[in-house]
Amino acid sequence: MFAKQIKTISTICYLLGMLCAVLLYTHHTFGVPSAVRIGFYVFGGAGLILSLLQFRFLPEDKWEDFNLLFWIGSLVLFIGFVIQTMRLHYSTYILIAGLAITGFSFFVNPFKRDKDEEDELLDN
Repeated sequence: MFAKQIKTISTICYLLGMLCAVLLYTHHTFGVPSAVRIGFYVFGGAGLILSLLQFRFLPEDKWEDFNLLFWIGSLVLFIGFVIQTMRLHYSTYILIAGLAITGFSFFVNPFKRDKDEEDELLDN
């Protein structure tokens, strides 16, 4: 039950963070760009942290659904976007690295077991 509440709060934070990001990148900040930027930082960071906490409270049989590489790639992407909103150098390289890690995570999941190992256990 607690994990479900964390997941709900994490999803709401992600949605609010994405809304702030869209407002920032479309320059529709309604005259308060610093408040929208802070909202992006707070809600985006809270969504990332809560998604990691959610993993901690999952039962071990559900760990296959969580991909740590995807979370790390999302964290690098978030850091890249924060650096880009601050107009610092090299944000493009960090964004590309985050996209590469996230893309790679769709092919590799450290918690996923091979189906062959599961079949052998059932045959014994």
